[in-house]
Amino acid sequence: MENLFYVGLISIIIVFGMGMYFTGAVSHESPSTASATGEHSYNLTLVITNQNYMQSQNHMQPAYYVLQDGKLLSSAQIYIPANSIINLTIINYDYGPGTVPAQYSKVMGTLNGTEYVVNDTNVNMSASQRGQYVKSVPSADLAHTFTIPKLGLNIMVPSDSIVSAQFQTGGPGVYGWQCQVDCGTGPSGWNGAMATPGWMMGQVIIQ
Repeated sequence: MENLFYVGLISIIIVFGMGMYFTGAVSHESPSTASATGEHSYNLTLVITNQNYMQSQNHMQPAYYVLQDGKLLSSAQIYIPANSIINLTIINYDYGPGTVPAQYSKVMGTLNGTEYVVNDTNVNMSASQRGQYVKSVPSADLAHTFTIPKLGLNIMVPSDSIVSAQFQTGGPGVYGWQCQVDCGTGPSGWNGAMATPGWMMGQVIIQ
C-alpha cells in the first residue's frame, strides 16, 4: 500500500509540474489568474507536511500548504471561485492519531456525501488496491480534517493518504477553515499550529 501512495503522489505532482518548493507566507493566486479546468470547475490541491519548525512554540508542527504551479504556498488564505464545483485533492504526509469530535469523523458537504481515500491501510483494508469511497473514518485513524464549518464541509484526512472530493461553492464570501484534530501543542493540543493561520487554520475566500 505504501508503494501505491507514492506512485499516486508522484503522478499528481507531475500533473502540476516543476516539483515543489516553499515560498514562505506568500498567498497563492486568486481563481481569476490561477488555472481552472472547465467553465464551472476548479482544481484545488492541498499538501500536509510534518516536521515544520514553529519558532514561537519551539516545536515541530504539521502544516497545510496550497500546491500551485509546482510550488507550496501558504494556506492562510485559500482562494476558490464562486458558483463552481471544486475538485479538492489533499496529499497528506503526516500521521495520527489525534482526538476529534464524533461529528468530524464523517464526510459532510461533498457532492455525493463521500470522499475517495488512497493508501491508508485501516481505511482500505477491504478495498481495491486503488482505494475506496468512504462516508466515515474511525476517529483513531484520522491525522487531520479540512473543515469549513459555515459551509457545512468536512473532509477527513487519514494518516499517510491521498484524499479527493468534490464540493459546490455558492456566492462570494469569506469563511474560516480549521483542522478539527487536536494536532497542535499545549495541554489541549489546540495551540501552536491549530491556532496559527497558514498551519492548521485560515480563511477560504470565495470570489
